[in-house]
Amino acid sequence: MGLFYCSAVESVGKNNRQSHFSDDTTSVTKAIDFKYIVSDDPFFEGKIADYSKKIKAQIVKFEEFPKVLEESQGQIAKLIFYISRHELEAKHQSIHDTLKLNPTLMCSFIVRAPIDYTGYMSLSIEEELFFTNVPDDAPTIFLVKSLVNAFTSLQMVVDKFELQKRINVSTNEISKLTRIGISLANEKDFTKLLRDILTSAREISNSDSGSLYLVEKDEKGNPRNLRFKISALDLDSDEFILPINKKSIAGYVAYTGKQLNIPNVYQLSGNEEYKFNSEFDKMSNYYSKSMLVVPMKDHHDEVVGVIQLINRKRNFQTKLTLEDMKSTAVLEYDKYSEELVMAVAGQAAVAIQNNNLIHDIETLFEGFVTASVSAIESRDPTTSGHSFRVAQYTVGLAESVNAIAVGRFKDVHFNTSQIKEIRYASLLHDFGKVGVREKVLVKAKKLEDYELDLIRWRFQFILKDVEAKLNHKKIDYLQKHGKSGYSNFEKSIDLEYQLEKDKLEEMVRIIVESNEPSILEKGHSNFLEEISKLSYQTTDGNQITLLAPKEFNFLSIRKGSLDFEERREIESHVEHTFQFLSKIPWTKELKMVPAIAHGHHEKLNGGGYPRGLTAVEIPVQAKMMAIADIFDALTDQDRPYKKAVPLERAFDILKMEVRDQHIDGDLLDIFIESKAYEKILHKRLET
Repeated sequence: MGLFYCSAVESVGKNNRQSHFSDDTTSVTKAIDFKYIVSDDPFFEGKIADYSKKIKAQIVKFEEFPKVLEESQGQIAKLIFYISRHELEAKHQSIHDTLKLNPTLMCSFIVRAPIDYTGYMSLSIEEELFFTNVPDDAPTIFLVKSLVNAFTSLQMVVDKFELQKRINVSTNEISKLTRIGISLANEKDFTKLLRDILTSAREISNSDSGSLYLVEKDEKGNPRNLRFKISALDLDSDEFILPINKKSIAGYVAYTGKQLNIPNVYQLSGNEEYKFNSEFDKMSNYYSKSMLVVPMKDHHDEVVGVIQLINRKRNFQTKLTLEDMKSTAVLEYDKYSEELVMAVAGQAAVAIQNNNLIHDIETLFEGFVTASVSAIESRDPTTSGHSFRVAQYTVGLAESVNAIAVGRFKDVHFNTSQIKEIRYASLLHDFGKVGVREKVLVKAKKLEDYELDLIRWRFQFILKDVEAKLNHKKIDYLQKHGKSGYSNFEKSIDLEYQLEKDKLEEMVRIIVESNEPSILEKGHSNFLEEISKLSYQTTDGNQITLLAPKEFNFLSIRKGSLDFEERREIESHVEHTFQFLSKIPWTKELKMVPAIAHGHHEKLNGGGYPRGLTAVEIPVQAKMMAIADIFDALTDQDRPYKKAVPLERAFDILKMEVRDQHIDGDLLDIFIESKAYEKILHKRLET
């Protein structure tokens, strides 16, 4: 969304670190969806009255635009300007200034102007904010669809913010855990190191306060007591010791080596072996409520200290008052909080954290991959689940290759790490589609709906003009000859009109049919070419081309819905994917992920893309993914641009690909004979 998009990202990003813990379903209020349409059209509200439930937006008069700022109160608001080009050209600077000062207003412009209006390009408002033009005489449904699509586009921007927040959270958590480990290895100031550990544990769990204790041992190396070292409250007190037993909360954790997660320390049942000491609250004018206490263990599984965290809140930067601490502003610690704090505790003890950290990184990365794939596929709901299914099909084929003992691939075996490598490459094989324009990515027909409507209107206008010409002929006849012979003349004119009407309707029918894409080549190219050469002279002498060159070019597409340039844009996603994946510091076991994903559209005969590799140059993993990718595209649910085909028909098409030297025939035989697809396909059909 240009300037305002970037500003909003920056404002959202400031608090990204806390977002993971604001998803607690027991305490979070659903955010209000602020949606507005600002219009200078006095008839606008009545015009869309029948569609208000579909649009679900508050209508605001242009002069009342500041009302939006008051109501949204700094929260993200989705705003559509539906204003005339004259109002836009007169007020564009003031609108620009207002939006610049309010980066949480996610806006888009629908200009009340002819389709070919481009005057907005010279205004101070960024071109990216202009969604479309809608003439005042356009059908209401066209306006409504434009509004709905504009809001959908804005929602995707908001969703992108949320995804960015989650990615930032994951990145910050990984970075934080890594920094803690580096600090333990390099920090010379022990007191500072302890304070960094406690601060890190509080930040990562959104804790308001906390304390850190260390186990002291006797001369024989046996635990002797638990020494209080530091507190987040900066209590004006010296260090003190606690016995390691089950009477106190910190002592219980040090004694048992088990963590405690207490929702409310003032509501203990009394049956616990430990008790809460409220003297600290009284001394510091504080109120402890939720508490998470975890042990720090070394590589011998011995407790070396305890981290005690108090009062989890929604946002780490929030300062809680005493009343807040007694209210729902304080949350219980969830399972995720416990795991993160345990990771910090392990780092602090310089012990078993290597295993824990690897596990955490893998879990976080798995979540990142899943979130990324889901976000990309949400741009085109008709292909939802495609990447996940391709991963399952490809892994299934790889496991089937492992099981064979004869043939070309009898010596090929994929170990556990390589199977994981194949899975990640398959999951992320279409990630580069983030760089493809949405109108191209989800294009269902050769022409956009409005373009086809424009052709229909053109032919309807021509028909009306033909009718007018013929009516003039009738009038001329009556003026010259009166009613003598008029009846026969009128019949001939009506017949001429009907013939012209039938001819125009046949042309429209052919155009509409040609607009439908197909998985195999078909069309009415000869008819379209004839139509494109025809023109019509209107009553006022203007010459109208029945089919514009651009329209003819799109309708003449032999396969699918994309022209050459659009198909090149779609195909560029492979290179975008490779560039993205190449930036990830893959481990040695996963280093082939970018190369595998890079080759899934290559063909054995060198006719694929993006590099035109031949059979010997394409990794076998990429050859397997190519089969899985085509198979899922063929058998997946009906899409706007193609129909799902039966299983046997899908195999026939895949075998045609083998004959054309596009995919590997031996791998396809393994895929079919092992029924590597069966479990996934049946599961999908059941759902």
